[in-house]
This record gives sequence, C-alpha cells and structure tokens, in this order.
Amino acid sequence: MLPWFLREPERLKRERTGIENLSRSADWLIGAEWLLDGDLCLDSVIQAHGYNYTIRVTFPSLYPEVPLVVRPRNMESRVSGHQYGGADGPLCLEWGPDNWHQDVTAVQMLESAHKLFEIENPIGQKERPEMPVVAPSRHHLTIGQELRGEMFRWYASEGFQGFLVGQAKNAVGSFRFSLRILGDRWLVLVHEATPIDGEKWKDPTIPEDLPDAGPLNLNTGIWFKTNLDPNEIGKPERLADLQYLLQDQNATQLLATDGTSPISGFQGSLTGALISDRLGKLHLFTIHSGKTVIGFSQVSSEQTCTHSRSPDSVHLGNKSVGIFGLGSAGSKLAISLARMGVRQFYLVDHDVLLPENLQRHALDWQSVAEHKADAVATALRHIATNVHVDVSRVHLMGQESSAANNGALDRLSGCDLLVDATADSRVFNLLAAVAKTATKPMVWLEIFAGGIGGLVARSRPGQDRCPQDMRLAYLQYCSEHPDPSFHVVSENYTVEMPDGKALTASDADVALIAHHAARFVADCFTSPDQSKFPYSMYLIGMQTAWVFEAPFATIPISTEALPLVQPQPSDDEISAENMVFLSELLKK
Repeated sequence: MLPWFLREPERLKRERTGIENLSRSADWLIGAEWLLDGDLCLDSVIQAHGYNYTIRVTFPSLYPEVPLVVRPRNMESRVSGHQYGGADGPLCLEWGPDNWHQDVTAVQMLESAHKLFEIENPIGQKERPEMPVVAPSRHHLTIGQELRGEMFRWYASEGFQGFLVGQAKNAVGSFRFSLRILGDRWLVLVHEATPIDGEKWKDPTIPEDLPDAGPLNLNTGIWFKTNLDPNEIGKPERLADLQYLLQDQNATQLLATDGTSPISGFQGSLTGALISDRLGKLHLFTIHSGKTVIGFSQVSSEQTCTHSRSPDSVHLGNKSVGIFGLGSAGSKLAISLARMGVRQFYLVDHDVLLPENLQRHALDWQSVAEHKADAVATALRHIATNVHVDVSRVHLMGQESSAANNGALDRLSGCDLLVDATADSRVFNLLAAVAKTATKPMVWLEIFAGGIGGLVARSRPGQDRCPQDMRLAYLQYCSEHPDPSFHVVSENYTVEMPDGKALTASDADVALIAHHAARFVADCFTSPDQSKFPYSMYLIGMQTAWVFEAPFATIPISTEALPLVQPQPSDDEISAENMVFLSELLKK
C-alpha cells in the first residue's frame, strides 16, 4: 500500500502550507521540522508559561482517515492528565478516534496541544498554580478504559458500599476478602464486614464456591471510616505509612500484623486495610508479610441493578426446570436459562466431561474429569447465589438400580417443565411419558448432523399435542422430504457428503439451537394469548441444505391436524373390596 502522502499529494501540500503559515503567525511555535521515521512525522516545539515542550506529530499510514498522534518527547513523567500511557504517551486532545473527521489537520492538533499546556501549565515556571489544574475533558472514559493499565483491582459491590455508608463517623471494623490472581491481574472481592461489637454483614451476591474465593480462602482486613481528604491518603507503600495516616483511630495497635491486634484473624502473610474518606470514596490496600502495602483500583457496577433482565423472564424465578442431558446443547441451555431468571434446576446426566467434549461444551478445562451435571451445577451457582440445583448421575437408559431410576423419574415429574437435550429417541419416549403422566410441559431439541440446522419443539398440556404425536408429525415430515445427499457417519453431529467430505456441527451451530430452545422454555410459562410463537415445532436452518433454501431459514411444522390431548380425570369407581383394602392400609 502506498503511503498516504503519495496517494494524496494535495493533502501533503495542504499540511505543509498550514505548518508554514502557523510558524509565521504563532509566537508559541518555536520550530517545526519534517522527517520520515517509519511514518511521516513533524517535530515541533511549543512554548507555554516559559517552558518549551518538544512535540512529535505522527501521520499514520491510513491518514487522513484516522487521526494524527501527538506525543511529548524527552519527558521524565507524564505532563498531563489528558495523556495515555507513560511519559511518552499520546496526548488526548480535542480530536481523537471518537470525533475525528478529515478536515482536521496538523495545525489544529498543534493548536489544541498548546491550549492544553496553557490551561494546565504542568512544567512552566510562570504563573504556576499551587494545585494542579486539569483541562476540561471532551468525553467520558468507560470503566474499561480507566482500568486498562491497572493490575490490582477490587470490586466494591453496591451492598458493601451501602453498609459503609450506614456506619457512624470514625467507626472501625473488620472485613473478610479473597485475593485471586488471574493471569497478570490481582482481583479482590470483599465477602463480609463487621463493625466492632456489631453485627456481621455478608454480601449475598457473591457465590461461596468461587475458585480461590471460598470461605477457607478468605483473609482478614480492617476498615476505617474517616474524615480524611482523598489527597491525604495518597499511595502508601509501607504498613507504617498506613499506621501513621490512621493514628487518630488507634491504627498502630489495630494494624499490628504480629498477632497482637484486637481484631481476630488480623495476622499472617496477607491482611488488608480499607479507608473510607470524607467524600465516601473507598481506598483498599493489601498488606503483604506485615510490611509491604499494595493499593487496588476500585471497580463498581455502572448500573444500579446488576440483575436486570427481559420483562418476559421475570416470572421464571419460582419455576423449576428438569434437564435431561448436559452435553454441548444441554449445558448451553441450562446456563442461558439461569441468565434469564430460572433459579431452580434438576440436572440429570451420568456422563463425565472429557477434553474431547470441549469443542462444543459450555464448560472448559477447569471441569474436565468432573461429572457434567455437577460441573454445570457449579456454573449455574456462579451466575447467581440464589440458584438452587439438584443433580442426578443416574444412567436412566443403562444398567442401574430400579430404585435409583424411579427416584430420578419421580424428581423429574415434580419439576414445572422438562427438557430433553439428548436427541436420543429412548430418552425422548421416557420423558414424554413422564410429562404426560405428570401433566407437565416438555421442550426438546435436536441439532442436525453437519450443522445444517436443528429442531426445537414444545408440548404444553391442554394447548399442544402430546410429545409422541408431535414426534410422529416430525418423522412424517422427514419421510416426505428425504435428503439422500447426507449420510450420518457418527453421533458427533457429523455427516459425510457424496464426495466423501465430512461436515461437523460447530459450537455456534449447537449454541443457536440451544438458545432457541431456551426461548421456548420461557414461553411455556406464559399464557397462550401472550405466546410469541404461533407454532410449537420449528426447523431452523443454518446452511442451504435439505429443506432449507437459505441459512437462517425457519420452517414451522403444523400439528393442527393431530388430536388435542386433554388430561382426563378418571371415571372409574373404586370397588367396595378395593375401598376396604385401601382403608386398612391407611389405618396402618
């Protein structure tokens, strides 16, 4: 690709002319020199308040479609709060990636840099203010931008902040926290806090079985509610600095890490201190080996409610869902339902997660060698602390105790809705029988081999045909629309094409069908007149194959011709003989 100044020679002429005119008219621009240093650059000297700032303007290869980069040079430290990175980091001026347009030139960028130095006067000796001045910002940084370079972070939940707000002035207490090292990031969670001689507060939103953050992993810290100014707190690096800073609140004794502190558990190689300043801002520090102090950047939720969800799903909290099969489809469906608001699950799967399952499964290496039902249960509890999960590792289609099988089936029949995520006809027939007997709705799904598409279906008592009849309608449709071009070669979502090429469903293919099934589950709990789905069985295409004329084609399968099965009360009268028999049993 040709450099921009060869592609757009008129633009280069305009830039050069503009700099020449600025050099003659602006007394603050001391010099300007063009050079090639990988990209075309312009080295300039800007004078502000008696100090000469050396600046380099870099013209990227995609200029003028992308903005110019303006950096200070030969600086020992950052010169402005509007600067990214370190001493040589780019300045954040009036034009950047978010508002750049091609009419902006190097002249305007130099003028913007001069304005910044004039306002802030970071190094100049003339008229320098006692307190640093920060130029007004043209935009708001997201929390991700602010924390991008922060290695040490802690999450301050809404509940914990509210707890501290409710404490008296100059109050002191203890808190329990976890420290997890994830890659090059250190992350702290505050799990509980207790005022001295007060009642313990515990954060109900943090799961108790997070890796490296369970009750046995917690460390002890001491919190102080102070009247300190944020600038007074600064960045202490030693325990003695914290003790001196908080001496008015008996910190020398409280922050003693040798075991003499009156706060139980405040000793050992890792402790903590948290300061609430006069503005209510929180400053958290960890204390290592009783000496070294590390400050952590606060992370808080940007929304008041962290558990908002679609209004259509708010009614799911009191519903229980039984899922048979926690493989690639079932695991995704279960996690999606938890995010949608389901809080009660019964999971049935006898299988163990292996590395070869990770290509499409919702879990990862952390769960390899664990039963899929147990691993998915842990993942669900990590989504919300009020999720309740029961599991069964019984192989209902294998050699098992009849008592164990019956117990699992009875437990399934007690759920508000059943899901078959196995695509196994034997499992389907068994769950369909349970759903029909217990008068419960049922949802099932199937991913077609090769990832060409899938099926989602539901049966609601009194509203849809029974599952077995709906299944027959689907099989009849398949027999009427055969596709000899695909040959199933395994149970791993794989088919073989006529040319011998194998096609396998991807994780995205499985996820698409699983998430459609999750929508069906939520819809089963709405009244018929509010249902979003006019049909109860759909074929969903992801390739141009079989009956699908294009990717994302959706084909409803009508079941209107099938008889609607209504649950019927028994009209059989109990004989006198049986009545006597049952009465004797009740007496016993």
